[in-house]
This record gives sequence, structure tokens and C-alpha cells, in this order.
Amino acid sequence: MKHAVLVVSFMLVSVFALGATDASLDGKYAFQLGMPKNRSWAKTFTCPYDSHDTYVATGSFTTMEVVNGVATFDGKGSWSYTLAEVGQFNATASANTMSVTWSSSCKVESVNTGSIVYGPASTSTGTGKYSVESNGTGTMTGLPAVLTFSLAADSAGVCTTVLLTIAPATGQPIGTGLAVHE
Repeated sequence: MKHAVLVVSFMLVSVFALGATDASLDGKYAFQLGMPKNRSWAKTFTCPYDSHDTYVATGSFTTMEVVNGVATFDGKGSWSYTLAEVGQFNATASANTMSVTWSSSCKVESVNTGSIVYGPASTSTGTGKYSVESNGTGTMTGLPAVLTFSLAADSAGVCTTVLLTIAPATGQPIGTGLAVHE
């Protein structure tokens, strides 16, 4: 399946062909990005019978953080966005779902590692710069991570579909997404 997606992506990119410019991105685009994240939480428990005995419980979960929004491109290398982030991890609330059962001799009998807890969606707006290479690839700045993209289809010289990738960097996740001209 991975190879089929790559082949389709390359075929779509080739539809735009050579000759793309910053003007190829113009107007409003609805977008969605997905980023897999491994989240973990921990909490120290103290035996109720002897405060010198403690146990650190840990839990973890791999989840998907999603960003939805609208980006507006001016056709000249500047863009603005409004977005909502869904799936923001709440480590403290997740740790508070954990529990430990102790014996009277302060041996851990069972551990409930809890469950992941998400915070509310957050919204933000911003601006950035973008550049389109003649082959239909490019970069976007203005978000915490740099996005790279491939223009996938066009209508009268304006791109209608954009394949997005969050460039891997130290401390940054890898993610993918799609933007469609409104």
C-alpha cells in the first residue's frame, strides 16, 4: 500500500509539471495535517502504610495529533492561516487516572497505568512565507515546524490540491497532510 500511495503522489505531482511559481498558490485552501505522537505520563505513589516506600507508575499511548484550518495564499510568497489543533495531550490529567494497590506490607499488588487524557482544542492564527519551485515543490514557514509541499493538480494555473509534509527535525514530529483549494 505504501508504494501505491507514493506512485499516486508522484503521478499527481507530475500533473502540475514544470513551470510552477508562487502564483500557483493563490486563494483559500482548507487543510488537515496529522502527526503521530508517542505520549507518556508518570506518577509517584506512596504506600499508605509506610511513607518510605514509593512506586513510580508509568503509562504511554501512541496517538494522532490533528491540525485543521484554512490557509490563504496571496500568489506572491506570503500566506496566513487560522487553525485548530485537536488531540493536545494533558500529562497531569493522564497521570491522575493511574492507581496502585498496596499490600499491608507495602508490596505493590497491582498497577493501573491509566489512560490518555486530551485537553480542549486550541485555535491560533498566523502568517508566514512560502516559495514554489518550478517543479511544483516548495516550503512554507510560519508554523512551529517547516512544511514542505508538492503541488498535485491545477486548474487554469492555480493549484487545486497540495500534498503537505512536516519536515523532520530535532524535537519535531513527522507528519503529512493535504490542502484543497476552496
